[in-house]
Amino acid sequence: MWRKVLIVVLIAAGLLLIASPFLKESLIGLLSAKYNTDKLTATQLEKNNRRDASYDFSQIQPPTFYETVKAGTRVNAKAVIGQIQVRRLGINLPILKGTTSENLLVGATTMRPDQKMGAGNYPLAGHHMRRENLLFGPLMHTKIGDEIMITNLKKDYVYQVIDKKVVSETEGDVIGQTKEKQITLVTCDKPTRTPNRLIVTGKLVREKTHQ
Repeated sequence: MWRKVLIVVLIAAGLLLIASPFLKESLIGLLSAKYNTDKLTATQLEKNNRRDASYDFSQIQPPTFYETVKAGTRVNAKAVIGQIQVRRLGINLPILKGTTSENLLVGATTMRPDQKMGAGNYPLAGHHMRRENLLFGPLMHTKIGDEIMITNLKKDYVYQVIDKKVVSETEGDVIGQTKEKQITLVTCDKPTRTPNRLIVTGKLVREKTHQ
C-alpha cells in the first residue's frame, strides 16, 4: 500500500515541478491585472504615495514558484501609486512604491524614497520573466524613440526613449537624482539570475493634466 502512495506522491510532485513555471507566470499575469489602477482614484494613489516603503535591490532577480505563491498572498494594494504604459511593447502595469519581492511580482516598483513623477530622474524596476510579454520582459525590444507614459491619474507624463544599455548590477548611479527630467527603467538582461541589468532611459517630452 505504502508503495502505491509513494508512487502517487512522486508522480504528483513531478507534474507540479513540470507545471510550476507555467503556473508561476499565470499567477504573475493575474496579479498585474488585479492591482492595476483601473479601480483606484487619484486621491487614493496620492494617499498611497505618502506611505513609507522599503527598498531591497537584492530582490531584483527572477522569483521561484514558491516565492511567487508566497509573495502573491502578501501584496498590499495600498502600495499602488500609478501606472506605466509602453503601448508599442504592450506594457501596461501598476507602479508600486518600494522595491520588494511582493511588489516586483505585480508591476513596476519605485527605487528611491524621494522620487516624484515628472521631477528629475524617476527610476522604476521590474522583473524579466521567461515569458517575455510579462512585466518588464518586453523592454528587451525597446527602440530609441519609443514612448513611455506614467500617470498618477492627476497628470500623465510622457517620455521618449533616448538610450538603452546593459550595465553591471553594481552601477547604482543610474537611479540617482538628475537635473534633467527623465525616466530610468531597470530590469535583468536575461530571464535568469544575472549580474547585469538592462537600462532604458527616456526624456520627458510632454505632460497632460486630467480634467
